[in-house]
Amino acid sequence: MSITVSLAGVDVPLKAPASASARWDVYSAATSNPNRAFAAALALCWDGPNKPRTRLAAHRFDALAWGGAVLDELVDRGVPLPEVIGAGLRAWQLCGEGLITGDEVKDAEGFSRGEGA
Repeated sequence: MSITVSLAGVDVPLKAPASASARWDVYSAATSNPNRAFAAALALCWDGPNKPRTRLAAHRFDALAWGGAVLDELVDRGVPLPEVIGAGLRAWQLCGEGLITGDEVKDAEGFSRGEGA
């Protein structure tokens, strides 16, 4: 699936990346720091020109460190912070698609309550 978001008046195409591990790293990072995770997801899903220059590997595959660098870079480029976060949320949702099925969520909910023991 792909979508388009707007950053500082420019349309940016987003596409769910192929790497399940990178998607999971970025998706799960939101439990610690959503804004950094959303910025990392934005860079990970960015499928067009002017992609942020910083890369996940440059941050030792630390999604939160990478997200902070992406956030700083885009704000330095003049993209308003709320736009980065809003577009990043959409990208984060793309990252999560297919990682967890509805049945897995139901199973996890039952497990957390100690049901079936």
